[in-house]
Amino acid sequence: MAEETGEAHRAQTLLALAAEAEPHLMGSDDAVWMDRLERDHDGLRAAFSWFLKHGKGAEALQLAADLWLFQEQRGHADEARDWLAKSLAAPGAEARTVTRARALYGAGILAFRKLDADAARRAFEECLVIAKERDYVRLIVRANTGMARLALRRGDTKEVRKWSEAGLAIARTRGEKADAVTPLHMLAAAARVDGDIGQARQFYRENLGLNRELGRLDVVSVELGNLGALEVLEGNITEAVPFLRESLEIAYKRGDRYLAPYELVWLGRVALAEGNPARGATLFAAARTQFDATGLAMDPDEGPEYEKGLAAIQEALDEKAFSAAWATGKKMSLDEAVAFALGPI
Repeated sequence: MAEETGEAHRAQTLLALAAEAEPHLMGSDDAVWMDRLERDHDGLRAAFSWFLKHGKGAEALQLAADLWLFQEQRGHADEARDWLAKSLAAPGAEARTVTRARALYGAGILAFRKLDADAARRAFEECLVIAKERDYVRLIVRANTGMARLALRRGDTKEVRKWSEAGLAIARTRGEKADAVTPLHMLAAAARVDGDIGQARQFYRENLGLNRELGRLDVVSVELGNLGALEVLEGNITEAVPFLRESLEIAYKRGDRYLAPYELVWLGRVALAEGNPARGATLFAAARTQFDATGLAMDPDEGPEYEKGLAAIQEALDEKAFSAAWATGKKMSLDEAVAFALGPI
């Protein structure tokens, strides 16, 4: 009994830690908190299992809702998805609370990135219903942009705009500044897929400025990378490089294993444009290794560009040279790949 009491106390202490950390996971000190959660991850795993084993579904749900973003960015996305699925189905977690809606949003994002559109749609739809019942503006906006992501995966940019514009209007009339972040990002993505680089650049720049103001380094890194990608697409290689390098540096310092591979890809495109396809092949291979390690699909506005770049690199090299460069990149750890990408050409 004493042992069980001690386990209960440890589980509750770690639940409190996750709740304390969660608001900081999208702020200027996010890396500090993610490092702390990484150090306690084994303990958090034990706490989650203890809650489920002892019929404390509400606590398990709260822990999964608080930790999924950390788990996704630090390379534990499959574990996050498993936690969310188990806790959402657990006895005691059925109440239509904001916590349940937060967990559903996380489940939707991870299903989207695992190419499970049906599961993502169900999660976003239930999230939206609960958020409206609770009049929780932030999750109303996020659920709208979740539906926009699914539309982008289908290539339906008109639908992307519909959901994103609705979310942005709610954010600007009823929410806080931070609520506009994801709708702006999705509007930029729709413009990019439609080939309207000028409008995409405008939205990305607006979002970059907003997130610098908010201290959201995660989104600063994302939008720097997107601005760099646009410059590559327009052939402005010199202008692209500072954006891409800063994006990669921020992502790497934050320990963001989800974002960093995208910047390896675009720096590979830079290498190709600068006449060094072998370097491009190495960076593409290193990125592929990291994507495979996370188990997450590339975003719908990025995947086709990866394939185009890879085809161009293969065309520029003979089979032997490509195989050698690819093998080098495939063996790289993330540390080695980032050092190579940011090092001398």
